[in-house]
Amino acid sequence: MKSAAIRRSPDATLGAAVAHPLRCRCLTILADRVASPAEIARELRLEVSNVGYHVGALAAAGLIEEVGQRPVRGAVEHFYRAVVRPITSTETEAETDPARRLSFARTTWSLITANATTALAAGTAVERPEHHLTRVPLRVDDQGWSELAEAYMELYERVYEIQADAAERLGQDPDDPGISVLSALAFFETPEAAPAIKLAPATEDEPAAS
Repeated sequence: MKSAAIRRSPDATLGAAVAHPLRCRCLTILADRVASPAEIARELRLEVSNVGYHVGALAAAGLIEEVGQRPVRGAVEHFYRAVVRPITSTETEAETDPARRLSFARTTWSLITANATTALAAGTAVERPEHHLTRVPLRVDDQGWSELAEAYMELYERVYEIQADAAERLGQDPDDPGISVLSALAFFETPEAAPAIKLAPATEDEPAAS
């Protein structure tokens, strides 16, 4: 089945991802596993029709794709999964339109933010003392930028090696459910000056900013 993502614009995809909190929640679930709207509705304790509407919007935008069907009491249950953008090389990324790169980045940050918000609300984000969360502003030259890019790619590859080794151990111990983890790797250039903020006109009860 051909992914709808090929037929949709990046702006439409991004808009569908952040249009509603429930839609974003559905997307994070489908980024982790295959599920149907009925399964998601049971998990979130919501009406199937409500979940189905947002899942349909995600599918129309090309963020998710249908991967299977199952007959259920005279109807058909549809199963979906998120359309994951593959990791690309620097050369391939350079050939990608900047607007599309920006849209992919916004969508990814939306997913990361949704995952982080859920983990913070549940308390799992900081439950283990070994969790890692740092923000490190840097100033580097071109060589330093290249070295950062290489270091992050090495860490990315190491993360997948660890995952593969853990999966093998978990397969040998059916009683161990494993630990649900999100690894988010990022580094990017920041502007020298923050973009201007357009303030709304002051109301009668609120003084204008000085």
